[in-house]
Amino acid sequence: MAVFDRTRVVHPGYFNVAVAADSRRGEFDICNECLMAAEVRPDVIFIGDSITHMWELQAYFHKSGKTLINRGIGGDTSTYVRKRFEADVLQLNPSLVVMKIGTNDLGWILEQLDDSIVDTVCENIESIAEEAHNSGIQLALCSILPIWGPSWYPLPEFIARKNGQIIAANARIQQSAKRNDAIYVDYHSRMVDSQGLLPREMSDDGVHPHHAGYAIMADVLRETLAKCGIDI
Repeated sequence: MAVFDRTRVVHPGYFNVAVAADSRRGEFDICNECLMAAEVRPDVIFIGDSITHMWELQAYFHKSGKTLINRGIGGDTSTYVRKRFEADVLQLNPSLVVMKIGTNDLGWILEQLDDSIVDTVCENIESIAEEAHNSGIQLALCSILPIWGPSWYPLPEFIARKNGQIIAANARIQQSAKRNDAIYVDYHSRMVDSQGLLPREMSDDGVHPHHAGYAIMADVLRETLAKCGIDI
């Protein structure tokens, strides 16, 4: 048996002890190395924040018989998904990557009231989309979900402001998908109520979906990919 050359594995290193992306770095480095050493090419990699991290993919996609890899990290932002994209996606060379990122940038962190944060998110996503396109990896760019909370948000007007930023970002994410031959997956329109909020029957905390929300996301993803001839 040929000896696997571990020097081929990309390790981005730790960004900062206070950065969410570092919380699973060691785990992902070992998992990525195992996949590469075994010459296993994933069919699909899911990457993003806690909404991806907590998605039990086998519960919804087990019938596909495909190799699905979850590279979600709770608390992650578009800036650090961009920094770790080479390690957690490109070097694994999947057939498809499903990316949903931006919730922590736009809808969770209280300090980010300035609408310039929309520019930051969209610029990061555009850069990632270009990388995927240039590497020949099909990318599914997913919309950011609406929110109704969390309860410690100070005012209803604050939640409305955040949901407005999410809508603005989603419009630009859709355009980014078009520019980079990516597939736009519109979770938002199927998971928003008449008040522009994430329905309470889909989420206990106003940000993260539970099983009912994930079931809708799985349906939307399957339907969207099927239109492009991709089965999952």
